[in-house]
Amino acid sequence: MKFGKLLRFGIIAGAGALVYRVYKQYKADQAFELAPVSNLGSNTTAVSASSTKRSISPELLEILACPVDKKPVELYTDASGKEWLLNPRNGYRYPIEDGIPIMLIDEGEKHKDTSLIRA
Repeated sequence: MKFGKLLRFGIIAGAGALVYRVYKQYKADQAFELAPVSNLGSNTTAVSASSTKRSISPELLEILACPVDKKPVELYTDASGKEWLLNPRNGYRYPIEDGIPIMLIDEGEKHKDTSLIRA
């Protein structure tokens, strides 16, 4: 009888701990949720860090770096409205597909745009 009560208490406590951990993980993962995609039209501009509309959260953009030189990248929208991660030091553009940045050196080389290089 005592063992049965102890077993039930352990199961309830374990379930409570599991629910608590899932909730904490959910809250931690919200920092990297995608923000709404902006409707920037046909302007070819680099989106500033202060802009609130982007397909990648500001927290994620803050930690992303170009795999070539390990320095920060910028969110960039081309004339067609497609978003890219741009390394302004070498002109490499990394595509963003379904909100996921494709940060491979081959992709950056393939989409290199020398007109976007800034000193």
